[in-house]
Amino acid sequence: MNFLNGLAIFRQNRFFTTLQIRIESTSNQKIKHLVRLRKSSHYRKDTGLFLVEGKREIEALIAAGHSLEELYFLQNSEEEVGSILETQTRQQVACFELAEEPMSKISYRGQTTKLIGVAKTWEINLKNHEIKNNDLVLILDEIEKPGNLGAILRTAEAMGVESVLLSDPSVDFYNPNVIRSSMGLFASMKVSWGTKAEVMDWIRKTGLLVVGTSSQAEKSIYEYNFCPKTALLMGSEKRGLGQFWETNADVMVSIPMQGRGSSLNLNCATAGVLMEINRRKMISKTL
Repeated sequence: MNFLNGLAIFRQNRFFTTLQIRIESTSNQKIKHLVRLRKSSHYRKDTGLFLVEGKREIEALIAAGHSLEELYFLQNSEEEVGSILETQTRQQVACFELAEEPMSKISYRGQTTKLIGVAKTWEINLKNHEIKNNDLVLILDEIEKPGNLGAILRTAEAMGVESVLLSDPSVDFYNPNVIRSSMGLFASMKVSWGTKAEVMDWIRKTGLLVVGTSSQAEKSIYEYNFCPKTALLMGSEKRGLGQFWETNADVMVSIPMQGRGSSLNLNCATAGVLMEINRRKMISKTL
């Protein structure tokens, strides 16, 4: 018997306890709970739970070795999401079928999605941060926009960054926009947070060279010879790098620009520098 046939039988006799009766009301207590998980960073912290929305993001979370606590799927979407439902049901994860209205209410994207998972948060404290090669680390100082963080995590993964350190961040790592913008890659990247002093102490112990960015730097990213063990330091969206990092960074480099704009979006700036570092690595491998 395949899963969809089994689901049809379940609807007739309510035999399988891991699949629950469909939720149709937006006033259901579970729906209210999920809305709070979507909206409130304090509630996510208090419960130790967060939402993962979308098939791609859920698959990425599971592929990274994390598991779901609950799974919510849109009515009449079994053929599209059946493989995930079958796997999660076999693992005794509670699965709930939602009508369109409650699913739309808990969805971050402003439109009805077909899958939303609930997962446990994990510890991202710098005290437990360990990496293997100490090759390329990215430091994001006082980052505050969830969309930027998610996009940068996606960029960092593509460019071979080993780990990301968040220095005095203002953003919640489990914000739905971090998850969406990273396309689920937030779960597979090694990410930790700490104060500026804690991040600096960790960097010094690993022997990495801190390379920051500044429009006033004498050398550009095209002129500077990046060493193999680099910690790339990027400043906040509003203020850039403050006095602490200007004092403690080993090197400052600039990103050449020909237009009238004085700065780039943080993700664009980070991508530009990482692509240059990556280009240098690719060239060195061919020599």
